[in-house]
Amino acid sequence: MSRKLNSMVALFAFAIIVIAASSATAQIDRSQKIRQGGVEVGPTGPTLGCCKCLGGTNTLDLSTIGSNNWTVNGNPAVVQTQINPAWNINPGPAQWVSTSATAGNGSTGDFDYKLSFYVPECTIKQGLTLTGNYGGDNTVSVYLDNTTNLVSACSGIWCFSSSKQPLPTFTKTISPGPHTLIVRVNNASGPSGMFINARLTGDCAK
Repeated sequence: MSRKLNSMVALFAFAIIVIAASSATAQIDRSQKIRQGGVEVGPTGPTLGCCKCLGGTNTLDLSTIGSNNWTVNGNPAVVQTQINPAWNINPGPAQWVSTSATAGNGSTGDFDYKLSFYVPECTIKQGLTLTGNYGGDNTVSVYLDNTTNLVSACSGIWCFSSSKQPLPTFTKTISPGPHTLIVRVNNASGPSGMFINARLTGDCAK
């Protein structure tokens, strides 16, 4: 009886060790997943942090900058090193992006630029606001999650020139969960591209 009991105790202890090791591995994997290149990454992209104290503020930059993996029609968006002289509406720090290094010259139609991001459901609740400004060649529409949820739009063909069109801005309240920021650009002719300065702010409950 004693020998059988000892065997069962040993087996139970081994099981506990295996579970603990698996848990530790999972924690390591999770840690690696949420920090890639110094940027927090959640289940679907850049992630807004949780509040550490009441009354604080968290921010997440969702602009067209090098550390954000914007796509266009399913392919990586290309940062423009030389932009069209007429594209002067961008106050920065966002960069102009397009379908190619030559600004997709001659490509016409709709181009959907997308960036997915994640807002966790935290212990301390946050008031979440997405704000920013944008521009593009030619017309631009900004959506959240799908192309029926319009956030802002710039009509006409001059959404890239400060002499022709005021800088378009937006403000949108959102909720926790996975989200996708979508910028649809329609190009009539010639070169095309877009920029967006977008910031998500989480105001921690007081």
